[in-house]
Amino acid sequence: MQWKDYIAAIAERGLTQKQLADKAGCGQATISDIASGKTRDPRSSIGFALIRIGKRLGIKANPTTTPTKSEAAHG
Repeated sequence: MQWKDYIAAIAERGLTQKQLADKAGCGQATISDIASGKTRDPRSSIGFALIRIGKRLGIKANPTTTPTKSEAAHG
């Protein structure tokens, strides 16, 4: 799961980018950049915060910055 997919999974559980940013301790623009794929590897403090938030929301998979085999083949 890529970071942008992780943000999408969090959004599916009802959090807006602004709410997520407030909980993660960053700006909404940072979350927007991650969600769009512009930022593929967020700084560790934000990444850990997002993972904690995701776990609380029941998201099991952890995000990664390593492309999957299918992404590498098409990218």
